Amino acid sequence: MYGVFTFTKHINHKIKAMFRKVFLGIIAVSLIAVSCSDDDDTTTVVKANAGSISGGPFTFDVDGESDFVSGITLDSSASMGENSTWVITDDMGNILGLPPTLMAVEGVDFDEAGPGVCLIWYARYNGTVTGLEMGMNANDIEGDFDLSNSITVNRNQVVNAGILSGGPFEFDVDGDADFVSGITLDDTFAFGDNSTWIITDDMGNILGLPPTLMAVEGVNFDEAGPGVCLIWYARYSGMVTGLEMGMNANNITGDFDLSNSITVTRNQVANAGSISGGPFTFMVDGNPDFVSGITLDSTAAFGENSTWIITDDQGMILGLPPTLMAVEEVNFDDAGTGICLIWYARYNGTISGLEMGMNANDVTGDFDLSNSITVTRN
Repeated sequence: MYGVFTFTKHINHKIKAMFRKVFLGIIAVSLIAVSCSDDDDTTTVVKANAGSISGGPFTFDVDGESDFVSGITLDSSASMGENSTWVITDDMGNILGLPPTLMAVEGVDFDEAGPGVCLIWYARYNGTVTGLEMGMNANDIEGDFDLSNSITVNRNQVVNAGILSGGPFEFDVDGDADFVSGITLDDTFAFGDNSTWIITDDMGNILGLPPTLMAVEGVNFDEAGPGVCLIWYARYSGMVTGLEMGMNANNITGDFDLSNSITVTRNQVANAGSISGGPFTFMVDGNPDFVSGITLDSTAAFGENSTWIITDDQGMILGLPPTLMAVEEVNFDDAGTGICLIWYARYNGTISGLEMGMNANDVTGDFDLSNSITVTRN
């Protein structure tokens, strides 16, 4: 009995040990199974990454001329994010624009932003973000969002004269006053502590410095004689040299800017000048009547050829005395009663109608008549 009991007890002990091992094995397998199941259910979170951009920095002058960036590149090898955009901010991070593509960034005219500093960024983000809109600050955007490094765009304010419009003007140098009008200045982008208007010849030599547009419109361009004048507007800051009569506008030095120019062409045409003397009144009585004391002011007179003309009061040509002396030898008593007009004429090239019996008002060609002096024959 003792031996059987002892054997049985020994067997029972071994069976218990075996069951314990099996139970522990089941627990271990269960733990492994749970662990594997947990690994399969874990979601890997991928945060937005904007990558990096290169190019610039850029420096432009705010001068009314378009300024575009170029050559910007994006290294997106590490970029992550469902959505993307480019962001343009000021130097405080305030969002000025959200161009969707790099092409759109390169289409932005930074001159229109005025002076200051802009920053160009690239952004990637997942899901919904808040604050990614014009007028907000890029530093305050919330959500799964990332900004790249930035590229700086400096916009410097320089002296700018703006843009003129009006003209061009064309006048005849004929002794009659010629004034410009209708000139306008677009000073949207104009900048500078001081300003003036400048009139030059076509080589840039300074002929006048009218201080205002009103003063420009008071300049009589007929007095300048034939040629071409240019009208400019200028802005400048501080000291400049060469801004004076007789100097050349192309050689002015300092913080100075000229606008575009407006052309004033002054054509030399035939000009008879002016005559003075008389009027004369004679009696038709058989006694010779001669004029005297007539003078010609030929200061502005121009023309290859000249003559004196005597017409009736309707302009019909009665005589063509070649000189003033010949005019003074005309006996007006012989013409009978009526009114005669004495004129001086200058002309170039070929003209038609300048002959006895024709009308002086119908002469054609480069021809000019002076004022007339009346001779009344009672």
